[in-house]
Amino acid sequence: MVQDLGQAEAMRLGLTRLGLRVVCLDCAARDRALADSLSEAGPVLVVVDTALADAYAGVMGRLDAYPTLWWNGPGADYASLDLALAEQA
Repeated sequence: MVQDLGQAEAMRLGLTRLGLRVVCLDCAARDRALADSLSEAGPVLVVVDTALADAYAGVMGRLDAYPTLWWNGPGADYASLDLALAEQA
């Protein structure tokens, strides 16, 4: 869930090159609709812009299992997604 389409495309490209399957979610979806999308996709990792924290908060209590969550953007607990990926390697 990334607002900047250029950044979203760069993430998608990089993650698919690593062999991961990327599913883009509708950032306008909220609450039950977003939870349903997440349930159908079955992600193990979700990347969410800090600006969309309220939208993601709407899925709390609506999923059986929650994927790992990486925050992206101002206020995230790491400088960039690149640093987070390096920590996972």
